[in-house]
Amino acid sequence: MSGVSPTATSQFQQAQLLSQVQTAVAKKGLDVQRQQGDAAVALLEQAAQLQQSQVQRMSVEPFKGASLDVIA
Repeated sequence: MSGVSPTATSQFQQAQLLSQVQTAVAKKGLDVQRQQGDAAVALLEQAAQLQQSQVQRMSVEPFKGASLDVIA
């Protein structure tokens, strides 16, 4: 006999399974965080490109769109 009870073996297997499940859940959470971070970076890059295009447009036509005439 090996000296290990069936109960201890079962508890060990349950602990291993729990560890695997927790690791899988943590990986999913990390994947979500990475996706959100990538989306935030993409949003910032798009905002920077828009700002740059507006700066370029203003240098070509500096007064276009600077005022608005409204008659009531």
